[in-house]
Amino acid sequence: MIARGRLDIRFTELFKGALYCIGSACGFKKEQPQFPEGQLPCLSVRTGLHLVLEALNLEPGDEILVADINIPDMFAIIAAYHLKVIPLPIDKNTLGISSGQIAATITPKTKLLLITHLFGAIMDTEALLNVAKLHNLIVIEDCAQAYDGIYVGNLKSDVVLFSFGLIKTNTALSGAILHIRNEQLMAAVKLLNNRLPVQKDNRYFKKIINATLINILVARWPFTIAYWLCKQLGKDFDTLISGFTRGFPGADVMKKIKYRPCYANLCLLQHKLSDFNQSRIHKRKILANQLLLNVDSRNIIGAANLRHTHWVIPIIAANPSLLIDILREKGFDATSKASSLVKIGFAGLSSKTSNELILQNLVYLPMDMKMNKKEVKQLNQLLLGNLLNDGGFSKSDQT
Repeated sequence: MIARGRLDIRFTELFKGALYCIGSACGFKKEQPQFPEGQLPCLSVRTGLHLVLEALNLEPGDEILVADINIPDMFAIIAAYHLKVIPLPIDKNTLGISSGQIAATITPKTKLLLITHLFGAIMDTEALLNVAKLHNLIVIEDCAQAYDGIYVGNLKSDVVLFSFGLIKTNTALSGAILHIRNEQLMAAVKLLNNRLPVQKDNRYFKKIINATLINILVARWPFTIAYWLCKQLGKDFDTLISGFTRGFPGADVMKKIKYRPCYANLCLLQHKLSDFNQSRIHKRKILANQLLLNVDSRNIIGAANLRHTHWVIPIIAANPSLLIDILREKGFDATSKASSLVKIGFAGLSSKTSNELILQNLVYLPMDMKMNKKEVKQLNQLLLGNLLNDGGFSKSDQT
């Protein structure tokens, strides 16, 4: 079976990370890795959001405008600071949010705008920033899913967050980079970050072991055997996979994120940033275009986004479980659980539109760059044979 994806890290890089851990444990540390001015490495994007909110010291009840889809932990962190979340719908075609709705939603208590770029797409932020700056809002861009080695955020944004967690593009297994353009805010965030304890090297070493096991598991035969065993034992295959890949499992996220990355993590993060090969993004775009060839644009999430790098490939299906079963039967590990994203409700906005992005009907296609041309064509033909122009299934496929 073709796995839903592979970690964006080579065995040689995992070995390098292990050597950093061993060297650190043996006292062979060199000087701390250095990052460019205006960039701050921290443990995760979650940690970065916590540090920024802590530094801003907003009043309880102040409002933050947010894209209405993100991971639960980001909303939990905002709630921990007693801020009022005002969710804004995401357009399924552009993966953007409306500047008009931002303008209509701002009140005297609105202090921040959190922009979330989803699925590897980068939304057009210029109009959003113009409205935000007109009302003196602080703007944070969450680019956890949008790293492409080129985009550094809108220059008008105050904070831009990039993730290099386990399943992200150019992963360092954990770690994030904060671009902070306000010198005063940068100084405050850096001070708060320096007060955090350093995460232990042995915890990072466990991440290396885990990533090594995942890289072995997603090879064709091990992955096929694992899927078959789960099916025979009546176990949920998605639960098995998510158990390997969750960055901060369990409750009490605030306690888990309050650390600095260890020396080995910083070393590997610096290596990954300096050694990133842009051609991998180009190849990923080509694969996505081939898989989605002739698929109706109404089935494609982000079809109208001009800066889509396809970190994942979600499509809309009227019956996701049926499509997943069909694709898995043919050896393609499609899933509806490739992401931990959640959608939160509206607050004072107009009724939902037909272009609003929802999560219930999404199916994530496998993104294995090692698929050969025959396999890519087969998956494309399966999609064309099972998706109708209106986003549903043909009658023959439901019988």
